[in-house]
Amino acid sequence: MKIYISGSIYGGQEKIETYKILIEELEKFGIVYDKQIADPEVIDKEVFQNDEDIFLNLESCIKKSDILFAEITVPSLGVGYEIGLADSLGKKVIGIYDKTKVDKVSTMLRGNKRIKIIEYRNIKEITDNLEEILNN
Repeated sequence: MKIYISGSIYGGQEKIETYKILIEELEKFGIVYDKQIADPEVIDKEVFQNDEDIFLNLESCIKKSDILFAEITVPSLGVGYEIGLADSLGKKVIGIYDKTKVDKVSTMLRGNKRIKIIEYRNIKEITDNLEEILNN
């Protein structure tokens, strides 16, 4: 299975530990793309190419993926764009959010029945059920 993980980078540094846990658990099920969301060193130093190269690389990874798995607690234009792209390509999209941080997520996500939205209060609720989440 090829899994693209998505999460807010610039606004979501409070979720980096969650991203790390998710990446480690998702790697048990296949290849995980865009793991740099959990690397503060990369984020802080912005050790990336130019914007167009980043876009083309991420777009390619989404196209190669079977699933886009997004941590959507922290709103992000980039994450929203990635979700929309994956959805338009017919990819399975799963969004999870921390109910202790936000009451609900965007209506555009909640209203799209092709996107599975799961709330959690502790990330273990997700990781303990990851196989079922990925396969349903």
